[in-house]
Amino acid sequence: MAVPVFRLLGSLEIDGAARPIPLKAARQRIVLVTLLMAADHVVTVDRLIDAVWDGQSPETARGQIQICISALRRALGVPGLIETRPSGYVIRVKVEQLDYARFDLGLARAKAAAAAGRPEQALAELDAALALWRGPALAGVPGRMTEAMARQLEERRIMALEDRVEIRLELGAHRDLVDELFALTAQYPLRERLCAFLMVALYRSGRQAEALSVYQAARRELNRELGLQPGEDLRRLEHAILAHDPSIEGPGETAAGPWRPSAAQPPPQQLPADIPDFVGHHAVVESLRAALVGAEPDPGGAAAPGAVPVAVLTGRPGCGKTTVAVHAAHAARTGLPDGQLFADLHGSTARPAATTEVLARFLRSLGVSAEEIPPDLDERVNLLRSHLAGRRILIVLDDAADEEQIRPLIPGGPGPAVLVTSRARLVALPGSQVVELDAMADEDGIGLLERIAGPARVAAEPEATGELARLCGGLPLALRIAGVRLAAHPHWSVATLVDLLSDESGQLDELAHGGVGVRALLSVVHESLSPRAKRLFVLLSAVELHDFTALTAAALLEAGSARAARALDELVGVHLLNVSGLTVGKSPRYRFPSLVGVFAAERLKEQEEQDAASVAAAVDRALHALLTVSQEAYRRIYGGDYTRLRGRSPEWPGAREFFDSRLRDPLAWFDDERAGLRAAVLQAADLGLDELSWELAINAVAGYEARGQFDDWRATHLAALAAARAAGNRRGEAALLASLGSLGIAQHSKEDVEMLIGALELFEAVDDTLGQALCLRNLAHLDRIQGRPDRAVERYRRALDGFRRTGDLGAQAHVLSGLARAHLDLGVPAEAEALTKESLAIGQQLGNRRLQAQALCRLGEVFTRTGQLIAAKAVLHQALDLIRVLGDQVGEAYALTELGSADLQLGELDAAEIQLTQAMEVCKLVNERNTYANAALGLGRVFAVRREYEIAESFCLRAAQAFAAQENLPMHEQAMEVARAVREAAGQMSFTPLGALPGAQ
Repeated sequence: MAVPVFRLLGSLEIDGAARPIPLKAARQRIVLVTLLMAADHVVTVDRLIDAVWDGQSPETARGQIQICISALRRALGVPGLIETRPSGYVIRVKVEQLDYARFDLGLARAKAAAAAGRPEQALAELDAALALWRGPALAGVPGRMTEAMARQLEERRIMALEDRVEIRLELGAHRDLVDELFALTAQYPLRERLCAFLMVALYRSGRQAEALSVYQAARRELNRELGLQPGEDLRRLEHAILAHDPSIEGPGETAAGPWRPSAAQPPPQQLPADIPDFVGHHAVVESLRAALVGAEPDPGGAAAPGAVPVAVLTGRPGCGKTTVAVHAAHAARTGLPDGQLFADLHGSTARPAATTEVLARFLRSLGVSAEEIPPDLDERVNLLRSHLAGRRILIVLDDAADEEQIRPLIPGGPGPAVLVTSRARLVALPGSQVVELDAMADEDGIGLLERIAGPARVAAEPEATGELARLCGGLPLALRIAGVRLAAHPHWSVATLVDLLSDESGQLDELAHGGVGVRALLSVVHESLSPRAKRLFVLLSAVELHDFTALTAAALLEAGSARAARALDELVGVHLLNVSGLTVGKSPRYRFPSLVGVFAAERLKEQEEQDAASVAAAVDRALHALLTVSQEAYRRIYGGDYTRLRGRSPEWPGAREFFDSRLRDPLAWFDDERAGLRAAVLQAADLGLDELSWELAINAVAGYEARGQFDDWRATHLAALAAARAAGNRRGEAALLASLGSLGIAQHSKEDVEMLIGALELFEAVDDTLGQALCLRNLAHLDRIQGRPDRAVERYRRALDGFRRTGDLGAQAHVLSGLARAHLDLGVPAEAEALTKESLAIGQQLGNRRLQAQALCRLGEVFTRTGQLIAAKAVLHQALDLIRVLGDQVGEAYALTELGSADLQLGELDAAEIQLTQAMEVCKLVNERNTYANAALGLGRVFAVRREYEIAESFCLRAAQAFAAQENLPMHEQAMEVARAVREAAGQMSFTPLGALPGAQ
């Protein structure tokens, strides 16, 4: 299928396979442009709402965005082009489909050609890129956000025009440029770069007086508009013109070249040789080069005018900091032509280089004799700064220990630039730009192996080579060692080395060659740690979590949060841990880089041989800390401990310190800890901690159920169930069987549902009234959704009796709501209303918003069934507000479906479509089948009333299929009846009143 081409550099145009695709609705154009300007990235619904309504959105905004997305999908006609994500939407396009992406690619090619000394090619690339513009960007697309995006595109166009002028000046086209530059400066009078180019073009054309008048005009305009004087570059250019400085003569007119201060001796050239097989990290190298030579600085992190550019390259041991820094320094040489100073500061060793000695070495390199070098540190600093002043010289400080070691080596004024590498981040250096060196991408790692071991070797075993790169964890040192080992063993296949590395216990043994190895490098870093950080490093390897938080660290160390955080920060500071989750409201999460994790496991084995008991105790504390927080999260989600089976596992008291900071949004905590909870359940089961394992699993259901994470629900419970059975823990076994039965109801699994019967029998055997009531409630729920309301009422009443005997008010409210729904199905709405109001009263008595929301939803359903539609909408909106605060997506889908039903009966078809469509979208996210079926049936009725019979029938059949999958035969038959009525109406092509559709009330 042909894909459309989108043109944004002018009026919005879409070229389809056969013809242009018109988008007449302004709202659709705004949404499409917002998606395209963030192509291949998720755009949240909130951002789309802001783009369309400029901060004044209606209550139905989310639903209208969904309808708009559906309309766009139909208009564009390419399945999968716009994808739905939990928080919004993403549009998938390639560079050739998007003109501004092609424009940006052309600029990048031009920049690369210019840097490589190919100005004619750079000019051609710029001309081709600028030719894509057809007028003002995004013309005809309204909105403040659109205007901001258009300004961004326009800024890129102006910068491209400036680059084009600069290259043409270099090529000697100054006379041809004068008229063009007069027009550009008239259009953009505050662009100092354009004014400077016009001054140079006029001067080189023999029009010195006019060049100076341009400066005066620019000065007046800047002062009038902004109250500013011209920048330093423009002022220096004026002085150079007045002085007839040869550095501003045109090409071929003078041999003087750019002006530089004279030096007493040749400039220092101390950079190590650039590595010939350098691969990858192109973005990092370009970022460092730009930071050093001042090209396109980051507005948020640029140094102040007159400050010395300082770039800090940091990363974990073995990631190739020095190699990348040297490569970037060579790339920056043309922008810093007065030489390079280089010093290895040995900051990662036990004896870092003395700053006084480095100062003396630099001074000698700049022509200062040994006799002239003062002994005092401050005097040496002042002398170095004097010799560096105004000189475009690059200083590379490799392997710095800390800020104090290098601060005296930073020049005092503009001219030089400094590049530092360090395992520490050195964020205390004022004005520095810190660049983190990540692991090499897989394709770059394969490229490095190819250069060292040979292309034929790699090409012969592509899959094995990819696996080898993965096993090396993107660490250049490990990749180089692997490549060298292959080169040294020509009889080995790549698969041979992969097999050797696949055994983690011997992995670090294999990644060593010629006295260089990953283990040795990591050992140096490990030995530099404080005793607390060393202990934490080892113990983190003992818990089988995918990542860690400060809670885990505190439990392992049996310490408070502050001490745990300091130990974690120390490990992060030397890159023995990676950190993620650095967003507002989120707790940082930590994990081992792959090979560091192997090293930590080796240290753990040594520790266990010395003191296995202390390691086991630390693991036990960490797992119980997770249990303690999960119990509190459960309480906060459900407003108490109701319906939760408690075991005998003790809490870890230290976890309480983390409640308020971690559980402001308890569902979000479950989202963050999803993988950790699963791993904790499995590890507890493996360790024979059966009570802890089943309690962790049961608590986690609060998150699994709300988010529809059924695979994790099943996996954790089966592991805990095996441990409970092995230990003869009958109550734990019953609790898990009951929970798996609930999962079976959600997933329509007969085998799982049968577990409810087994759980009920076990609870009866151990005389657990609460457990029995839970099983009866769930069995009643199953009866209700499968169309057996009379049997559901009987079981609900038995469950209610059990919950009353245990004093569980929250569970009583929940059962009363289910009992009300069963009476609705039996056609007794008055009894249903009374039961629902009793449930609501309990929720209000407990101050439990979740119970209140559930009761309000049920009351709205009762009102809808009895024709009290205005009252129904009022209580359903009240419920929806509560549900969205709670983050209960299943409840949100239910409330939206009921609202859609009320709107449908009121004849408000657009509102009904919005509510029901949104309900189906939410159901898909959380895999909620019953509500999905009801919403689909509601949409079938909406489209039937609109006489869009084909769409109506498709929704009805979709609903029937979903009801059948749940064995809800009455609802399946009702959906089929509506589908048949729709088909008949389509044959007659006559208006079908709402009341004529089966089940409309």
